[in-house]
Amino acid sequence: MVSLEDNETKVMEWIDDHFVMNEIEVENFPFFPCGKLIRDKNGETMVVFWCIIYDRVDYRFQEA
Repeated sequence: MVSLEDNETKVMEWIDDHFVMNEIEVENFPFFPCGKLIRDKNGETMVVFWCIIYDRVDYRFQEA
């Protein structure tokens, strides 16, 4: 069985693979499993999290 810590590591690895880390802010976002709120320098946000249904990293963009 995969632990919650393993899934959080996968979320952080996904973020590191897709963003320049010194150009974003990452905060915990506990409304989603292993959720992380990402904010760029323009103030736009998205949430990256572990999807328990599909067993993978998933994300949602800020609504306009």
